[in-house]
Amino acid sequence: MTTAQDIARQQELLRRARGRAAGPRTERTAADGPAPLSHAQHRMWLMERLGHAGALYNVPFATRLRGPFDAEAFGRALTGLVRRHEVLRTCYPHADGEPYQKVSPPAPVPVRTATAPAGTEEARRLLHDEAARPFGLADGPVLRALLVRHAPEDHTVLLTFHHIAVDGGALEIVARELADRYRAALNGRDGDPAHEAPRYTEFARRERAAAGGPGGAGLAYWTERLAGARPLELPGPAPEGPRGAARVLTAPLPPGTADGLRSVGRSHRATLFTVVLAAAFATLLEATGEEDFVIGCASSHRDRAEARGLVGLCVNTLAVRPDLTGAGDFPALLGRVRDEVLRAQQHRHVPFDAVVERLGAAARDGAGNPLVGVTADVPGRPVVLDLDGTAATAVEIPSDTAKFGLGFFLEEASGDAPERCVVQYDTGRLSGETARELLAAFAELLTTVATAPGARPLVVRRTPAGAPARPESPVPEAATASVRAVEAVFADLLGQRPGPDGDFFLLGGHSLLAVRVAERLREHFGAPFTGLDVLEHRTPRAAAAALEERARQRAARRPGRAGTAVRAGTTLVTGGTGGVGAFVLRELAARGRPVRALVRPESAHLVPEGVDAELVEGDLADAESLRAAAGGVSAVIHAACTFTSPEVDVAAMRALLSARREGPFVFVSSVDAYGMPSVADVAEDAPSEEPLSSYGRAKLDCERMLLAAAGPRGGASVVRAPIVWGAHPRLRDQLRWGATGALYQAARAGGPVVLPPSGALPPSGDTWSGAPWVHAAALARAVVHCAEHPVDGAVNAVGGHVAWSEWAGELVRLLGSPSAVAPSPEPGPGLLHRHRYRAEALAGHLAERPGEDWRSVLAEMLRG
Repeated sequence: MTTAQDIARQQELLRRARGRAAGPRTERTAADGPAPLSHAQHRMWLMERLGHAGALYNVPFATRLRGPFDAEAFGRALTGLVRRHEVLRTCYPHADGEPYQKVSPPAPVPVRTATAPAGTEEARRLLHDEAARPFGLADGPVLRALLVRHAPEDHTVLLTFHHIAVDGGALEIVARELADRYRAALNGRDGDPAHEAPRYTEFARRERAAAGGPGGAGLAYWTERLAGARPLELPGPAPEGPRGAARVLTAPLPPGTADGLRSVGRSHRATLFTVVLAAAFATLLEATGEEDFVIGCASSHRDRAEARGLVGLCVNTLAVRPDLTGAGDFPALLGRVRDEVLRAQQHRHVPFDAVVERLGAAARDGAGNPLVGVTADVPGRPVVLDLDGTAATAVEIPSDTAKFGLGFFLEEASGDAPERCVVQYDTGRLSGETARELLAAFAELLTTVATAPGARPLVVRRTPAGAPARPESPVPEAATASVRAVEAVFADLLGQRPGPDGDFFLLGGHSLLAVRVAERLREHFGAPFTGLDVLEHRTPRAAAAALEERARQRAARRPGRAGTAVRAGTTLVTGGTGGVGAFVLRELAARGRPVRALVRPESAHLVPEGVDAELVEGDLADAESLRAAAGGVSAVIHAACTFTSPEVDVAAMRALLSARREGPFVFVSSVDAYGMPSVADVAEDAPSEEPLSSYGRAKLDCERMLLAAAGPRGGASVVRAPIVWGAHPRLRDQLRWGATGALYQAARAGGPVVLPPSGALPPSGDTWSGAPWVHAAALARAVVHCAEHPVDGAVNAVGGHVAWSEWAGELVRLLGSPSAVAPSPEPGPGLLHRHRYRAEALAGHLAERPGEDWRSVLAEMLRG
C-alpha cells in the first residue's frame, strides 16, 4: 500500500532528479567578470557592428489561434517565461570594443495589441512590419510580442525574437513552456517548473573555456580541411544593385518524393538531409562545372546534456567540402557527400567562427564573398503555440533579408501544404533568371532520384578553357586623391602603407577593424560606408571607387514629394536638417535603420554627410505634405519646430497624428512645457505650472494631443529637452544670436559680459543661476531609443546643468577675449531656466561620451 508519505517522498525525489537533469546552477561572483558571448552570438553582434543590421537575424514565431483566448493569461505566461529564462532578458553592451552579456531584472513583458480582419492586407502588413522591425542589441529587449485580434475568437500571436537569443530547438521549448504556463494562468497558478532553467551565460562560458583550452585537434582538422577552399562563384550574369535582399522561389514535387528520397538514403546509408545536400552539390556541379566548393549546413549543440532544456542560441555551421572530381552519377556523388558529412560531424562542436578567424583572409574572396555562401537543409515542421481551448495553425512570415547568397531546401508535406522544393537567393548576388533555372534543375534532380530506377548520371557544363564562367566586373578608376585618402586610413589603422591594391585582410585587417576603417572613410568622404563594405571592397582602389560613386549619388539627390513605396521599418524624421533632427538621422543611419527625412528644398544640403535617407519635400505649415510623409512609415520622430509660431506647431502635430498608424511616435518637446515650477529640483513626472511661455504652452498642447491619441501602451514617447548644443549650423546660430547671443556678442566685442539676472527662486530659496543642456548626439541616442522602446509618457533628456558664471568664463577664454565677466546689477528670473531637471529614465543613453562635455562642445561650436 502506497501512503501519502511515500507519494510525497517520490515527488521530492522527482523534483531533485529534474533539477540535476537541468544541470547545476553555478552562482557567479563579481570576480568572474561579465559573461562573454558564445561564438555564434558574437558573429551576430559583429554583423550588427559591421552594418548588417535590420531584420536579418529576426526570428518571427506566429500562430493563429481560433477559439476562446485570454490575453491577460497569455501576458502572465509570457512574463513568467522571460523571468525564468535569462537569455530572453539579456542585452549586449560592449566595453573597449568587446561585447558581454548583461542580464536585466525581471519585468512585465508588454503585449502590443492591434485589430485587423483575418486575411486582409492590413493584417499582413501589421505582422510583416512587426517581424521586420530591428532590435537594438546594446540595450534590448530581444523579444517583442504582438497580438492581432481578427474576431472575438480569432487571434494571431506573433513573438519576434532576435536570433542571438533563440534557435529552432529553443522555439520548441518556448512553445511547450508557454502552453503549460498559459494553462496554469487560466487556473490561477504561475506554472513555474520545479527545477531552475539552465543559464545561457554558463553555456557561453563553457564554450569559450573549451575553445581556449587544449582541444586544438578539431580546429586543426578544419584548418587543414578548408585549406585552399574558395567561395563558389555563383552562375549566371552578376546582377546590379545592393546585396542582402532575399527572394524565394518554390516548385511543387510529386507526392511521395520525400519518402522516395529516404529510400534512396537507406540504400546508401544516408539520411534524408544528406540526400538533399548531395542534390544541392549535384545541381551546382552541373550548373558551374566546379568540382571543389563548400556548402554550409546548420548543426546543433543540443546533443550535449547542458543544452537540453536551454533557451538560447546553440547552433554551429558545418562547412562540407567533398571531393567531386570525376563523380559520374548521383550515387557516386552521394557516397562522397555522406562520408564528408560524417567526418565533419566528428568535429561539429568546433565553433565555425574560430575556424574563420584561423583562416583569415582565405575566408573571403576578393569581392568580399564569404567561404560559406551556399546552404542546404530539410526544415522541420513549423512550431506552433498550442494553447488550451484553441485550434492552432502556424503562420508563415516571409523574410526580406538573405543570410546566404543561395539556399536549397526540401519542405515535406504538412497539413494542407504539399511537398515542394525551395530556392532562396540574394538578389544582389544571383539574377532571377538564373535562380529559376537552378530551382528547375534542383526539382528535376530530386524527382528523378526519388522515382526513377538506376543511377542518375551527372551532366556537367564545361566552361571553355580560358573563358571565365562569369565576367569579372572591372573596378572603376578612382581619382588619385581618393585612393590616397583611403590608403592613409588603411595605413593609420593597419600600421603599414598598403598601396592602391593592398588587400585589407592580407595587411592584418579583421572584422572589428573594418568597423573603424568604415567610420573614418564615412567622415572623410561624406558617403555611407559600412564595415561590410570594407570587407567587400578590400583594396584602397576598390573602396575609393565605391565611395566616389556613393558621393556622386548623394550629391544628385533632390527631395521630392512623398510617394507610396516605403521600405519596411522606415522611420520618418521631421526637421532632418535642424540641429536635433540631423543628429537623429546620423544615429538612425549608424544603426542601419531605413529613414525618410522631411526637408524643405532650400535646406536639403544640410542633411548630414554619410546619411542615406529618402528625402521628401514638406513644411510644418503644409499639412498635406506632413500627412503624405507619414503615410506608410513604421515610426515617426517629430523633431521639427517653428519656435515662433505656436499655432503652426500645434496644427503640424494634428496633421501627423491624422496620418499615424500603429507604431512608435516620438515627439521632441522642451522642458519649457513644465512652465515655472515652484521647486528648484524638477522630477520627470512633475506637473506643469504657470506661467508658461507661448512656446512652452504649444509644446505642452502637442504632448497632450499625442498621448491622448496613442492611449496607454500606444507607443508614444515625449522627450523633453533643454538647450541643445552640438556641431551644426543651426545650433551654432542659436549660440551666436539666440538665448545666449547677448553673452556671445559681448565677449566677441571685448566689452563686459553681464550675466543673466539672479535671485532666489521662491519658495525654494535656491539662488543658483544657470542652464540645463544636452549634447545633440546624446539627445539623438535617447530619442532613437524611445523609437525602439517607447516609454508611453514623458521623460527628460538633460545632459547636465552649468552655471552662467562658469559658462561665460569659458566662453571668454575660448574666444581669447579681454572681456570681464560681471554679475547682473538687478535680480530677476534668469535666462530661460532657473531649475535643475532630473533625467533618470534615459540616463544610460545620455551618459557622457568623449567630447560630449559642455566645454568640448562649446569649443567645437565656436570653431564652426
